[in-house]
Amino acid sequence: MLRRSLIASLALALAGAFLPAQQPSRAGAPVGRQDLVVTNQNLAVVVENRTVSLPAGRFDLHWDGAPVSARTETWTVTNAREAGVRWLGLTAPLAGGEPEWLAGLVGKRVRISRPGGATVEGDLLAVYGPTPAQALFREGGELVYGEPDARLSLPSEPGAPARPEGVTLRLESERAGSRTLTSRYLVGDVSWEASYALSLAADEKRGRLEGWFVVDNRSGADFQPSRLRLLAGTLRVTSSPTPRPMAARAEIAMRVVAQSAEVSEARAYEVEAPPRLSVGRTTFPLASDAEVAVEKRYVARSTYWVGANEEPQPIPVGVQYRVETKPIARALPAGVVRVYVEGGSVFSGEDRIEHTPERTDVEIETSEAFDLTARRRQVSFQQTNRTESESAYEVVITSRKKEPVTVLVREQFPGDWTVVESSVPPKKRAAFNADFPVSVPAGGEAKLTYRVRVRIRG
Repeated sequence: MLRRSLIASLALALAGAFLPAQQPSRAGAPVGRQDLVVTNQNLAVVVENRTVSLPAGRFDLHWDGAPVSARTETWTVTNAREAGVRWLGLTAPLAGGEPEWLAGLVGKRVRISRPGGATVEGDLLAVYGPTPAQALFREGGELVYGEPDARLSLPSEPGAPARPEGVTLRLESERAGSRTLTSRYLVGDVSWEASYALSLAADEKRGRLEGWFVVDNRSGADFQPSRLRLLAGTLRVTSSPTPRPMAARAEIAMRVVAQSAEVSEARAYEVEAPPRLSVGRTTFPLASDAEVAVEKRYVARSTYWVGANEEPQPIPVGVQYRVETKPIARALPAGVVRVYVEGGSVFSGEDRIEHTPERTDVEIETSEAFDLTARRRQVSFQQTNRTESESAYEVVITSRKKEPVTVLVREQFPGDWTVVESSVPPKKRAAFNADFPVSVPAGGEAKLTYRVRVRIRG
């Protein structure tokens, strides 16, 4: 009897040794919601639900499709208690594993499996990003840049490096059955900014302002958000993922964008019916063709130098626009404003604006005036004592314009300063700045003279 028991036990043990290992469960494409909040600091928050069939006890669950740049140290299952599971952690390749794997295939012949079932073979020549969408192939007699959504494999090379696996969650379930799990994590290499176009009327006193959101996705994965919010604000983060080269692919997705909403100390722009955010660049409207009032200014900036200056200095005259944002009736996120003239057909320069609250005008400086020149010359200098000096200057502005203009000569002074005398009354702009508004006749010149006393504290 004892001998039969030992034989039976040995048989069971041998059978177990040859049984295939239990494969981890898989959580495929999301069947619930995927909420995405993209910051303008190369970071996004992903919250997604997936319904999966779970065994009882401890097990591994592959969470397929996690971006290469997912910050796995931030990953958590937010509804573990409600779902009746314990969240025990995860395993994942180190950041950069996917690009390193792709880089290891450069110079090799690969099989390219495209969506829909088509398969071709080609040589991988170069890699410029984390996915095949940023790779250069030779396919037959053609050079092909980018195979979006394609899967690569080595057709005939044994022992080739395996493609890095996705995130594997370690869980413990109270019971077997179907459950919906909610994962939340940060992902790098996803960012956005605003882009604006200001088309000026012929008199340059009014214009039409339109804007777009531009989302750059270099995470290595596409997103199909059920809810998409773009967060405008300055967040404090301890580190930022290193940006990768920009993808060459671009999409235009026309969507209506709602008003921004306050979120703590930032602003969130919620996109209605959000588009698919593929690897690459996606744009959609922010503000559509609002008519705004514009004030054009000319500013000549110079900096005070302590001591005697023998040589006159040319001063560039910048072209500046002050744009009234009240008609837009919304906060404007940071971005680049590009200015067009001649009915919108001629590009005349660009400038970057910071996050701008509602009903706050913006100033942009786009170029240097072609037909306005300015030169500044020091007329006299006197060191009155060890810490104090007086200097006299003249600034000559020459115009070849057909109409009179006003040029703001903007001087920057150090220390404690006082304008002792001036041919044009100055306006103190800030602690170390003064503006002298100089009227310049059409086709003529005007001269500004002033004397300033400066005291540098020792």
